[in-house]
Amino acid sequence: MRTQAIIAAGLLLAFAFPSAHAQLQSRPVPHRAVESFTFQSPSMGVRFSINVGMPRDYKPGDGKKYPALLVTDGDFTFGNVYESASALSGSITPLFIISVGTSLEEGEAEHVRRRVYEFSPPGMDRKNNLGQEVERLCKEGNSPPDRCTGGAAKFLTAISTEMIPLLAAKFPIDTSQLGLFGMSAGGFFATWVMFQPNTPFNKYIISSPAMAYGVGEAFRQEADYAKTHKDLAVGVYLAAGSLEATDPLLEVLGEVVSGMSHLAGVLGSRHYPGLKLTVEYHPGMNHNDVVGTTVVRGLRTLYAK
Repeated sequence: MRTQAIIAAGLLLAFAFPSAHAQLQSRPVPHRAVESFTFQSPSMGVRFSINVGMPRDYKPGDGKKYPALLVTDGDFTFGNVYESASALSGSITPLFIISVGTSLEEGEAEHVRRRVYEFSPPGMDRKNNLGQEVERLCKEGNSPPDRCTGGAAKFLTAISTEMIPLLAAKFPIDTSQLGLFGMSAGGFFATWVMFQPNTPFNKYIISSPAMAYGVGEAFRQEADYAKTHKDLAVGVYLAAGSLEATDPLLEVLGEVVSGMSHLAGVLGSRHYPGLKLTVEYHPGMNHNDVVGTTVVRGLRTLYAK
C-alpha cells in the first residue's frame, strides 16, 4: 500500500510540475471550409466582417449552384449556425452559410451599437420601453443622432445590391434561393425585411424577434403589404423559448412571445397560398439558449431534402 501511495504521489507531482520543455503553442482556429472577408460598404461607409461557410462536400467548379442562408450578427452568430448546418449534412439541402456584421475583435460595445442602428426601422418611434432603452444605449455608445436608429433600409440595400452580387460572383450561389436568419433585434429585422419590395430573400428563420421595435412597425409594414398583395410566397420558421413568455424583461421591453404570436396569427389569417409558416415554442428554454434549437429546427423545416 505504501508503494502504491508513493507512485500516486509521484504521478500527481508530475502533473503539478510539467516539464520545462512542455509548452502550449498557438495554432489557427480550425474551420471546416470557411472563408472570411471584410467589406467596406460604399453606401453605409462602414466595414462589415463576412464569413462564408461552404456546403458539405462542395467542390469548386463542380457546376452546381447552392442556396445560401444569410446570418445577421456577424462573427457573434456565425459559428453556431454553420456548425448546426454542418451537423445536419444529409438531412438538409447543402447550402452556403454567410454571416455579415461586426467582428469579434471590434468588441461587444461596437457590436451592440451597430446592431441597434442596422436592425431598426427608418423613423423609428422610441416612445415605448424598448425605445427608451435604445436611447440609453445610444447615449452610452456615443452614437451620432443620425446613427442611433433607423438603418434597416440602408442595411438591406447594402446586403442586396453590394454584398450579395460580390459573393455570387465569387461563389456558386443561387440568388433565387436566399434565406435570412436573425435573432432578437435581428429577428425583428428579418421580420421587417419580409415585407420590403427590395427583399432578395424567400426563406426566413426567426428566433425570438424583438417585436417592440418601432412600436408596432412590423405590423404596419405587414398591413401595407397586404393591401397590395394577394400572396406572400415565402417559407417562415418562427420560434421562441417557452420561458420567454413569463420573463418580464423580455415582454416589457421586447414583446417577444406576445409579438411573435400576434405576427403568426396575422399571417395565418391572410390565407396566403404560397406562405409556408411554422411556429414553435420550445419548452424549458429562454432567449439565448433557444437560438441553437431554433437554427436546427428552422433548417430542418425550410431546407429538408
